[in-house]
Amino acid sequence: MTIAVEQLSVLDVSSPPPQPRMSAESISLGVSSGGVALEPTTPVGSTQSAPSAPSAPSGPVAGVWIGAQAVAERPTSGAAWDSIVSAAREATADGANLADMNSNHDSATLAAALVAVRTGKADHRQRAMAALEGAIGTEGNQRWLDIMRNLGGYIIAADLLDVRSGPVHAWISSYKTRTQPHNNEGHPVTLRQNAWSSGSNASAQAGFVHAAMAAYLGDAQELAWGWNGFRRYAGDRSSPHRLGSNDSAWQVKPSDPVGIQDAGATKNGCRLDGAIGNDMSRGGAFSCDPGMTDYPWVGLMGAVPAAVVYARAGYPAWTVADSALLRAADYLHELSRTADTSWYDAERAPQAKHLLNVAYGLGYPAPLPTGVGQTIGFTDWTHPDRSSIGR
Repeated sequence: MTIAVEQLSVLDVSSPPPQPRMSAESISLGVSSGGVALEPTTPVGSTQSAPSAPSAPSGPVAGVWIGAQAVAERPTSGAAWDSIVSAAREATADGANLADMNSNHDSATLAAALVAVRTGKADHRQRAMAALEGAIGTEGNQRWLDIMRNLGGYIIAADLLDVRSGPVHAWISSYKTRTQPHNNEGHPVTLRQNAWSSGSNASAQAGFVHAAMAAYLGDAQELAWGWNGFRRYAGDRSSPHRLGSNDSAWQVKPSDPVGIQDAGATKNGCRLDGAIGNDMSRGGAFSCDPGMTDYPWVGLMGAVPAAVVYARAGYPAWTVADSALLRAADYLHELSRTADTSWYDAERAPQAKHLLNVAYGLGYPAPLPTGVGQTIGFTDWTHPDRSSIGR
């Protein structure tokens, strides 16, 4: 479905007034176990106030990602705004391809929606809607991983443009039941079956999309299900959700795996606290000096945006499981100081790094403007302070 719209070389953006066995290696929670394998006796996150299936989260704020009023208050000058305007020029009616994980059309469409809402101009809204409608059906029979890299931006664009009926709304709603090929095995699975199914990067990115979809549709039951998945990913073993692990050596409790490992956990005298087990294992076996891999940051490009959605919906995503996302960031930052600077460089995942800095008051490297992202972009403009991320 396509809406013809004139290709503009320059945008007028002036705005009107406004389950494996435990190894024999030493694992402990904060103390050396003298070579005896230990499992935590208290479930991680048991001190958190979130119930197993919360039905009435406290303090939700308007907008899945950002509300229209907040957009109206954002600046229309500076590098962050310029990056949005530049990306919005690429929001064409025929450029979408959800089957291509490297497509930036989702980011361009989100940028066009931000420009449309900020300026209030009808031609910008038309451009954004044309780009949104042009994305319908472009997923084909592609695996979930490729689709998940793109879909979140489209959902947030639809929410910003207040699309509550019609083809775009129906298309997003279809993701509650539609199936696409499994990332590795190829058999058809739903978004729910993919989201938070493991501690892996693909599962976290699917989790972000599931959260955005549920929040956009106003489906409290679906959102609560996803919250339990996020809690388990974060390390909260009081969650009824279960996920898989691909390497027991990177798990504090292999019989009860989580994504981000327990606060205070060590193994063989080395830090395990904050390690995203599945993604760290992509660099090799557990080690005090682990093999370099980008996958933890790929995972955080799903988990961190998901935290924004859950927090804005009223869930304590930033503090669950002893501030799991803070511990995950700190683990990688510590590796950059003690092992390889590439673990927390100034290049990868700047969108997530900026959000982490805002959420926790960090000063870790995060190049600005954040620009187009793998799952979401422009976070320095949309989320400049803690209130904007639900804190």
